[in-house]
Amino acid sequence: MSVDYRQLYPKIQNLVQQIEQAADGHRRRCESALQALQRFSDQSDFLNERIEQALAQEGKTLRCAKPFDPILDQVFPLPTVQNHLNLAAADGSQMLPDRHAELYFGMINVGGITLPQTLHAVPQEISRSEFWYSDTDEFIESLFNFRRDVLERKLLLEISLSLPPPRLALMDGPLELWMEYQPSDENGRELKRLLQIYCDTLETFRQQGILLSGYVDRPESAYVVRLLELATATAQDWADLRRFRPFKGVLDADLFGSFLRPGERSAIFCLQSPLMNHFPKESEVCFFYLRVGRETEMSLARVELPLWVARDAFNVDRIHAELVSQCRQSGAYAYPYLLHRAHEVAVVRAEDRETILRALAIELQRHGYPAVQLSHKQALKNLPLRQKSALE
Repeated sequence: MSVDYRQLYPKIQNLVQQIEQAADGHRRRCESALQALQRFSDQSDFLNERIEQALAQEGKTLRCAKPFDPILDQVFPLPTVQNHLNLAAADGSQMLPDRHAELYFGMINVGGITLPQTLHAVPQEISRSEFWYSDTDEFIESLFNFRRDVLERKLLLEISLSLPPPRLALMDGPLELWMEYQPSDENGRELKRLLQIYCDTLETFRQQGILLSGYVDRPESAYVVRLLELATATAQDWADLRRFRPFKGVLDADLFGSFLRPGERSAIFCLQSPLMNHFPKESEVCFFYLRVGRETEMSLARVELPLWVARDAFNVDRIHAELVSQCRQSGAYAYPYLLHRAHEVAVVRAEDRETILRALAIELQRHGYPAVQLSHKQALKNLPLRQKSALE
């Protein structure tokens, strides 16, 4: 037996007590944050002044929400628009290099799906794969993931262009892609190159009039909460603004989930982020919160839009309505159906990995390379438990 449950049970009881105590404090902070939202809901000018003041003090590292709609706690019901949007969705997955595997390589797989809104239309699927291998370069997972995200968005643009207008392109995750880098570093230069490709892709979406939306399921962001902290800070608090966190642990989802009903969305906000300095102006990120689940459950999503899309109320209504419709198609699991289908196209499963490894091993042997083996550590891990016991 690998876990001694008898000695663990008292610790489980203690953990539950800690969770209950933390929940009480969290509840009080949520109530205070909600009161702050109501207090400052129509004070956009004051909030923008606070953001400028924080930028002057913290520099460009500040990440928070910026007012876009005039009333910050306004609730928008499910629109009744008749949607005839031609849809595209994309997702990505990867195989990370494993030094214990037979071969040290990585693979990115991106998948996309289109659904024209015409009679008898059927979804069209496409996937693209790319290998990573180097015997000299250090593998950096964050850069590898950044490349996957850029390839995913390039594929989304490509398949969206194959559809007739009006078009809506959906991606899983935020529109903002972020990784810290040093400009003088070689990896930093590669990151800059990828970021430029992404910015060019965003600009093409705008030029072609393709509505774009990033869908973040179960968001853990606190952009609006941080804005409210700036609003409530006193002169004394500004002396150490980074440490001023009266609503620490409160998420935007806690805030908006307390009053949004199924199908409703929040006001729109803009994102104050260092990366927005690199984005095309009209593609800066805006977002709203959307409750997509049923009355008895809390299913909140953050929906991100480029600025040029957010400025058009009709297009916002279309995206709002389409996402609720997509989530309802998934039944009890409120998540956009087409994004789930894109994930199924993109995902690299364990059996895919084994097939790829076998194909690579066979091809290497054809070229005269010896058979490759797992590390001894991994080989032992793969043994059934009884065989491991026999070795002892």
